[in-house]
Amino acid sequence: MVRRVFGALRLDPAVYRELRDDPTATVPALLFVVLCVLAAGVVALPSGGLPAFGLAAASAFISWTIFVVAAYVFGTKALPGPDTQATLGTLVRTLGLALAPSLLLVFGVVPALQVVVVPLAFVWTVFTTLMALRETLGVGTLRALLVAVLSYAAAAIVGSLLPPPGMTG
Repeated sequence: MVRRVFGALRLDPAVYRELRDDPTATVPALLFVVLCVLAAGVVALPSGGLPAFGLAAASAFISWTIFVVAAYVFGTKALPGPDTQATLGTLVRTLGLALAPSLLLVFGVVPALQVVVVPLAFVWTVFTTLMALRETLGVGTLRALLVAVLSYAAAAIVGSLLPPPGMTG
């Protein structure tokens, strides 16, 4: 798995295709997602302590989950390429490893480093996500970008409709 993480970080298309084609990588990819969302929670520790950590980690996981489902719908139903044969599982695997740059967020525990690591992790994750979508969906970069933008928008819209934590309906 470590080799695949470094391959994902290097934007190696072969690693994303390998993940796409390996159903046994689903559970390790989901465990890796948990590690990445915990890293996202670390950024909130200096300003809000453990409650902020939990909220940030939960929010990151929910956002990622919505993104994956939206990418599945947009990438396989609305905007498939001629060779698209992706499943939800393949997207879970490849988009899970595409979160690899977010591990940098653990350095966000030092507030002075947040100004560097947060934008770097975000931009790098955009590129790894585009590679994951391109290789998983079997589409070009432009179509992968369109799927990513629509999926990010869907995640933002759905996220804005969810009640804040602690609120009851």
